[in-house]
Amino acid sequence: GNGGSGTASTISGSSVTYAGGGGGGANSTAGTGGSGGGGIGGAGNPASQAGNGASNTGGGGGGNGGYETVLTSGSGGSGIVIIKYTAPATTKTAIFYTSGSWTAPTGVSSVDYLVVAGGGGGGSGINNNENRCGGGGGAGGFRTGTGLSVTAGTTYTITVGAGGSGGAVNGNNGG
Repeated sequence: GNGGSGTASTISGSSVTYAGGGGGGANSTAGTGGSGGGGIGGAGNPASQAGNGASNTGGGGGGNGGYETVLTSGSGGSGIVIIKYTAPATTKTAIFYTSGSWTAPTGVSSVDYLVVAGGGGGGSGINNNENRCGGGGGAGGFRTGTGLSVTAGTTYTITVGAGGSGGAVNGNNGG
């Protein structure tokens, strides 16, 4: 089946959709990836490769078909962390595509945030001419909030999760 739709956020200043589910694998017509970075599913006959979840969206990887030819399923997309704050009358945004740290500037006592975890890898089908196809990977968790208290001058550790690995050929689970 098709991957589930993700959730939109405007924290970065424009509307961006995150955390779409991966499309499922099929024998012939695979599922589409969900909006928000989900990878397309792969087909077994004729063989088509499943897609990876998009980087920094938390999209799930596509599952693969399992009829005559089975390929590796798609990996999940990595996560993202966005922090929005006002430092003397100017709104600023810090975007983390990888892990790092952030120091709350002077005068900042609260932040708005978006955290999207890495998406799961898709499952792989089994090459045995039976209708055994891999499911799409789940989307990464999505959390947003406003007014989170911070202390000016304090350095905070930011961790951005990687996406899960896609399942290997012949019936392995994704990560």
